[in-house]
Amino acid sequence: MKPKKWIAVVLSILVAPLAFLYLGSLRWALISFVLTVVLGTASFFLPDTQIVFGLLSLVLLLVWVWLAWRLSGQRSGEEARPWHTRWYGLLALAAAWGIITLTWRVFLYEPFKIPSSAMKPTLPVGANVLVQKWGYGHYGTMGVQLFHGAVSVPMSRGDIIVFDYPVDPTQTYLKRVVGLPGDKIVYRDKHVLVNGVDIRGKQLDEYLDDEKLVYLKRYREKLDQVEHDILIWDDKPSRQAPGIYPTPSQCTDDGETLSCTVPASSYFVMGDHRDNSMDSRYWGFVPAKAVIGKVVYVAMPRN
Repeated sequence: MKPKKWIAVVLSILVAPLAFLYLGSLRWALISFVLTVVLGTASFFLPDTQIVFGLLSLVLLLVWVWLAWRLSGQRSGEEARPWHTRWYGLLALAAAWGIITLTWRVFLYEPFKIPSSAMKPTLPVGANVLVQKWGYGHYGTMGVQLFHGAVSVPMSRGDIIVFDYPVDPTQTYLKRVVGLPGDKIVYRDKHVLVNGVDIRGKQLDEYLDDEKLVYLKRYREKLDQVEHDILIWDDKPSRQAPGIYPTPSQCTDDGETLSCTVPASSYFVMGDHRDNSMDSRYWGFVPAKAVIGKVVYVAMPRN
């Protein structure tokens, strides 16, 4: 049976490698697959070049459509058709690739893009992060929760985690773990004390916030073995007045000092941009079952 041009074109728009498998061209199927993977990987590692990769993807799409149309016209229909050109072969290959991709994202690693400035200067807006999923028992992807399993990896102070926002689990948040179960956290005058130890270190050069166009104070903090920088905006108050936000459970707040004891199977998290972050100081603790995973790689924008 001669390949139908319209099927080849539709497949080339949706999944180019399947179009070329349908046409019996293993070489072009492999080339299109490799180029798709390379472009997708490069766009993750170069997050501030999305326009360039978008244009390249559009050009490749036009090339695949033209090539699929051309190759379909060259097939006489008298050639023997191997299994991968038939509907069941194409369906099996598409299902196999879908299963591999979903397995990777659900159980192993998933990419996320930083949407806000709450984690500056560590994670600027637009940075891409790779999140380790395995070991945290939170299995799902792209907002769809499949099931929960037992947490099998220890959490450490200083880890940057991605989690379901406790107030609205349909939203995904990213913050730094400051307190583990049983820790005593005190926040006073923009200082954080963990079990009585002030984690703020030396002051560094000021940081120019390119969104607000103001200079912010920059400090080095240390949580166990993790050192990171935080930002302090002197013009903002240390704490919101009591009553604007409900005091988290197991916390006391007199308007100047917030004191909390982290409950079991929960974490106290904060953003590195301390005066521009809605975190555990306001809405409470992150339950262990809400943790999606830990950031293990950051792809920073070049600008």
